[in-house]
Amino acid sequence: MNIKGYISGFDGQALTIVAPFSDDYILTKREITECEIRLDDGRTVSADQRKKIYATMRDISIWSGHLPDEIKALMKYDFIAKTGCDYFSLADADMTTANEFLNFLIEFCIEQDIPTEDSLLDRSPDIARYLYCCLANKKCALCGKKAELHHVDAVGSGRNRKEIVHKGMHVLPLCRTHHTEFHAIGKDTFCEKYKVFGIKLDDYLCRVLRLKG
Repeated sequence: MNIKGYISGFDGQALTIVAPFSDDYILTKREITECEIRLDDGRTVSADQRKKIYATMRDISIWSGHLPDEIKALMKYDFIAKTGCDYFSLADADMTTANEFLNFLIEFCIEQDIPTEDSLLDRSPDIARYLYCCLANKKCALCGKKAELHHVDAVGSGRNRKEIVHKGMHVLPLCRTHHTEFHAIGKDTFCEKYKVFGIKLDDYLCRVLRLKG
């Protein structure tokens, strides 16, 4: 592997190495051309990560009718099969694997429209990835209901939204209620209240949402 460079974290502890990567299902689907390799710093899964993982698996268990231990085994092996990572235990997994597994569970809930006890937004370790998945599945990022496309970048009055080029625009997936609230209280207040932000539309999202790219 040829290392192209690295970026040192502001706190002097994080280190991100940028390198070429081989083709993969997820990367191909989202047409990603660059990736990050995060080095394991030896930290193990936190109590908060473990709590959110088990809460999400419990929601999947209730929805599916399978026992919690069955869901745990099924989801772990599905995650391992799709990512190629080694087998891991939630008792002592590294923090990076725990985060990736939690992202995997959350995305499964979004894709399968699984009701959850509390907001998946509050459980997500990667808000940008969560918002992207909500956009791809047309689900409100705040409540999970069917979403409308809210343009964080102003479209401008009088313009035909079906004709404008959407690629590169920043949007949010919001249900009618939250969409109305956004306009009522304004961008800054809304984004601060819910800790969300606009996601830039790429070619994949434009195809899924049937927008002009």
